[in-house]
Amino acid sequence: MLHSRRWLTALLLILVPAAAPAQSGAGTNTTSGIAWQRTAADAFAVQKATGLPLLIVVNMDGEVFNDQFATQVYKDPAFIELTRGYVCVVCSPDEHVDRDYDAAGNRVECRRFPGCTCSEHKRIEPILYEKFFAGKRVAPRHIGVSADGTVLFDRFLDTSKQAAIDAIRKHRGTPKADTTALPASVAELFASRDAAARRALEERFRAADAAAKKAILEAAAAATNEPFDLLRMALRSDDEGVVLAAANALARVAAPDSTIDVEDALARADDPATTAALAAALARIGANDPAVARLALHLGPRDRKVAAAAAFTGEWRERSFDPDDRASIEAELDRCETVLKTNAGDQETRLRLATAQAAFADVLFRDRARGVEFWLEDASRNAQQIRSAPLRADVHGLLAHLHWMQGDPAAAEAAMRVAAAERASGRRPDPWLASHALSVQLVLGTAPVLADQESAKTKDLRATIDLSLAILDVFAARGGGTEPAFVAATRLLDLAGLRREARTRLAQAVRAFPGSERLHVAWRNRLLVDLDAESMRRQYAKFVEEAKDRPTAEWFAGAAAIAAGERHTDDKRAALARAAYDEAIARFEKSRDGNADYTDSANHCIVAALAGRAHLRFGAGDAEGAVADLVRAFELRPESLDETDGLQRKPRGIAGRIEQALRDAGRPELADRLKPLRP
Repeated sequence: MLHSRRWLTALLLILVPAAAPAQSGAGTNTTSGIAWQRTAADAFAVQKATGLPLLIVVNMDGEVFNDQFATQVYKDPAFIELTRGYVCVVCSPDEHVDRDYDAAGNRVECRRFPGCTCSEHKRIEPILYEKFFAGKRVAPRHIGVSADGTVLFDRFLDTSKQAAIDAIRKHRGTPKADTTALPASVAELFASRDAAARRALEERFRAADAAAKKAILEAAAAATNEPFDLLRMALRSDDEGVVLAAANALARVAAPDSTIDVEDALARADDPATTAALAAALARIGANDPAVARLALHLGPRDRKVAAAAAFTGEWRERSFDPDDRASIEAELDRCETVLKTNAGDQETRLRLATAQAAFADVLFRDRARGVEFWLEDASRNAQQIRSAPLRADVHGLLAHLHWMQGDPAAAEAAMRVAAAERASGRRPDPWLASHALSVQLVLGTAPVLADQESAKTKDLRATIDLSLAILDVFAARGGGTEPAFVAATRLLDLAGLRREARTRLAQAVRAFPGSERLHVAWRNRLLVDLDAESMRRQYAKFVEEAKDRPTAEWFAGAAAIAAGERHTDDKRAALARAAYDEAIARFEKSRDGNADYTDSANHCIVAALAGRAHLRFGAGDAEGAVADLVRAFELRPESLDETDGLQRKPRGIAGRIEQALRDAGRPELADRLKPLRP
């Protein structure tokens, strides 16, 4: 049973905070505001091409002069016109939007300095500080630099804004006659580092059909201006052909600043040749970056011989009991005890008894029942009575699991070493025993890496990765494995940078443990980061179709749908957000109707989805529908109205804003229906 609050932990780990994507500028070399260049390299290249002086603006939040420049001067059309005689860059250490691009790869520009992202105006500061700031960090500040590197003016600590404005007016250059014209050809645009050329390409790409997009991406493969913003957008296309074209172009032009984009491409591209090209790009970048070199190393071919070196990876015998069925285990216990009453020296049967006892302890542990420790002790006592040499590997594999469950990892590791050394040729172990022994081996193998992740980032993890994947392959082929083993393996893959492999294995894990909250949180997170919200919804729809326990599957699919609704709301995709919230409500209702244990948690989640949908309905002009959703939420579970969602909203807060808006619009009769939702 899922508790009514536990869904929040699952959702909040994967939802991005609210931030409205800024609209891209038109395809010219001017904007409605100051034409900030995106990087220092871009600014220097544009200055070299135009001969115009460089205008460096330094600004910070929370100080009167800085705020006046940002909110008044930089938005004044007369001042903006002055800046047309410069190549402009802005340095600010403050963050005004909490991300640089949305789920579709579109740039999310800074609210204070539209035209650049917050990361851009933060990253550019150290570069320009080193070259032009003379060891002084002050703001507001305005520096003019000629094309030959001469500092023309450096205005700071002035008593009037006008001093800087006058200096900018005095030293401005003369732009070429036609300041709005851009090259017509895609190739010429890809040769320019000017922000206007970049915007033009991005707008052209957005408006193109799939064939035209691929043509643009083919040209991007020969670009000299590092078109990473364009490629980032293309990598998030719904068209697999566009994604592959973008990934192949990125492999050609990748640079140190695009390492994360290469990782994104590797997470999305499903083509061996493309993957190899991207890995080669990382190896090239890694020649001067050990962290990237390590990632490239982990992308290399797997050592499948590792599987043969591990115990219990050979064939398993037919299972003697159903490990998920308590009655089946009890029947096996009765059978073994009956045999041992007449033949106490039957070593094989004693091993089967010890295995069934351990499995029964596992069921008790899963069901949070009493007596786990007593069953573990009985299993350990029986296992230690076995002296048969052919059974030595199986006995120590079982002991490894028992030691692990009893909180002694050192003894578990020692037992697994014996099991690996003593494995008997041709002997087929019990499936439950083999599965749990391999799980212990996987958890023990990954433990040092996961315990010290910072140190692990500098190490070659191939041997640990190969062993973990070999064990996961066994689980994929035969079933089995434990939740901690899947958690450890997928965390390792994430740490190693193998995101696509991690996502694949997480899908395997949630099918093995369909009710595991931890695994679902990790899977949803990977789907959202690597793919997109709609891909996540499709994956969960398939998960529900294949599920044996439909109410549980519907619950987690509903959680994924809420996550999708949050993401689409955040990205201003109202139609997709509405569809996701509709789906969430329907899935939680099915979960609740199919299993009464889910009633409270499902209703709690339905309240969140109704509030999210009400917000969208009201924004679309459907005030009656919005009010109806909020009233239904109140009637369903009023105590959920003060829970914060992933966009930092509360249903009661949404209701309050809508009520006030209705009163302001002269609709008191509709607003009155929301009175019961007031605090």
